[in-house]
Amino acid sequence: MKQNVISREYKVMLQKERFIGSQDNLLQKAEEFWNDFKDLIQDIVIDTYGSLDQVKEEREVRFYDTIDYRIRKSNYVFRERVDLKTGKREVTLKYRHPDRYISQDRDMKASDVKNGKTKFEEDMTLPFITLYSFSTKQPISNSKNLNKLNDPGKLYPDFKKRLKSYQKDDPITVVGDFTAREIVITGADFQISNSPQVKAECALITWYDVRGETDNPVVVEFSFKYKNKKEEYDGEVSQTVYDVFGKLQQDDLARWVNLDGKTKTAYVYSRAS
Repeated sequence: MKQNVISREYKVMLQKERFIGSQDNLLQKAEEFWNDFKDLIQDIVIDTYGSLDQVKEEREVRFYDTIDYRIRKSNYVFRERVDLKTGKREVTLKYRHPDRYISQDRDMKASDVKNGKTKFEEDMTLPFITLYSFSTKQPISNSKNLNKLNDPGKLYPDFKKRLKSYQKDDPITVVGDFTAREIVITGADFQISNSPQVKAECALITWYDVRGETDNPVVVEFSFKYKNKKEEYDGEVSQTVYDVFGKLQQDDLARWVNLDGKTKTAYVYSRAS
C-alpha cells in the first residue's frame, strides 16, 4: 500500500565539543549556532523566526537488540524513550531503507492501535543521502519488561513475520549498555514559501551518557523538517530546502558542523562494537 511521505527531515551532526557546559551554556551555544545558520541562509529563504532557545523535551533514550544485532541487520531499530518529567514510557519500531517501496512494504501497526502513531518520512543526511523511514510509536506501562524478542513481537505484530530468524524467547538487551539523556531544543523555524505557506521546523538535539559527565555531550544533531500530509512537495520548495541543506557543508559553518560525525543510531551501535 502506498504511503504518503508526510515529512521531509534534514539532519546534520555538529561539533559536540562546542556544546560542553551547563544547560544555560547549551542554550547559549544553540542560539549562537542558530544566528550563524540564519545569517547564511537569509538570501535563500523568505524569513527566519525565533531562536533555538526552548527546551522542549528531556528524556532517556535506549535501543534494544539481540546479541547478534538481528534487529539492526534487518533494517529495523527498536527504541524506548522515558520522559524525565512524567516518567511515561513509549517505544518506537522504525524501519529504514533507501528504497521507498521496500520501506513502505510492511504493516507497522501497533498492538495498541488506538494509541499507536504511525508515520512515513524521508530522512536526509549530508552530503545528500536519503532513507525512507516507516515508524510507529506507542506508550507502554512502567511495568513492561523489554528483554525478549517476543516483547517487540507482541507490540508490533508484523515485526515477527519480517525479522530474520525470529525466535520469540531470544533475549534482547540495551545496545552497548548505553542510555542517553536527551535534550531537545526548539523555538526556531524558517519560511520556505508564501503560496502555499511552508515553514521548516528546526531542532537541536544533544545526547549525554547517563553514566558520564552531565555537561559533556556525546552527540549533537541539528535538524529541520517540513510537512505535507498529502505529499504535495513542489520543485521550487524542494530546491530551496536543498540549497539550505547545502549551506551546512560550507566553510562558514565549519566550526559548527561535523561532516564525519556519526548519526545517533550509528553512535549507539558503535558503543556495542
